[in-house]
Amino acid sequence: MPLVLVRTPTYRRPALLKRALGGLQAQTHQEWICEVRDDCPEGSARSTVEELNDPRIRYIRNQPQKFMIENLDACFLKDNLYNADYFFMLEDDNQVLPRYMERGIEITKQMGVNVCQINQSIEYLDVDKKGTYSNFGIFDGIYEDRIYEPREIRLALFGWTALSNGSVFWSKNISRELAFRTGITPGIDEDLRAMLLRDRVYVCLEKLATWAKDEVATTRNLGFNKGKLRRELDMQASSKKMRRIVWKDTPRNMRKDFLEGAILRIPLEKRHYELQRAGIKINDPKAPHGFIKNIKVGIVNTLGNVHPSVNSIDLNDL
Repeated sequence: MPLVLVRTPTYRRPALLKRALGGLQAQTHQEWICEVRDDCPEGSARSTVEELNDPRIRYIRNQPQKFMIENLDACFLKDNLYNADYFFMLEDDNQVLPRYMERGIEITKQMGVNVCQINQSIEYLDVDKKGTYSNFGIFDGIYEDRIYEPREIRLALFGWTALSNGSVFWSKNISRELAFRTGITPGIDEDLRAMLLRDRVYVCLEKLATWAKDEVATTRNLGFNKGKLRRELDMQASSKKMRRIVWKDTPRNMRKDFLEGAILRIPLEKRHYELQRAGIKINDPKAPHGFIKNIKVGIVNTLGNVHPSVNSIDLNDL
């Protein structure tokens, strides 16, 4: 039976961590190992792991502290100490339903792919909606149930998200690891991961996982001394640069199909707006314009700094 390696980054959320690990114990596929990667300097997750007393759950305390982005990124390394066949990352506040592993293995075998994305519903953890779930998935209105080429996946950057950290399930035979191995601006890690993609991806719209939104109980240890406005400006500038790189790498016929509404299910107005926001000119008189939006774009262009990891992307490597 194939072995699945789960990596769970965590930081001072023992109750949510216990819930996430309980979801692993409830899987229909029981051949798995989970590394709990604790970024708390005091090792606060250790007691949760010890309480569960499951030999499949292995505790790792980060020394030195990695902070959020690096701890997440380490979960996508191709390192394979346990000779696992499949991998995925489960954040401590997220959940997987019982058939998650079984379905991921099934998809990779039946569809002949090394990577799949499995749809996630949204759990609201903010005060007003705490404990409620969406009846839609994060990929609804973006993808269809089918295999996508890497270039098609990256075009989803002109909609919402291309590659969601918590949705990716991959085989040990993946062509290139999805870890970027460098510190980056929060908010662009998933976009940058999409740039690393070399394999075809099957997108499964069946909602077999949940993504927690608006977690306010923790700072999520960003580990940055930049203020919120500076981080936002840098994130927007880096995202814009990545979208321009994606568009430049997209063949002319694929650009035409995308502009006409093919390839993905993103609404045309949304596609055109995101292209404009990235500074990409398109011949569409109906494309949305707005004075306030143009001012925001100008501020990002003037004050935002593109992260070096984005500037170093080589088109020949896509």
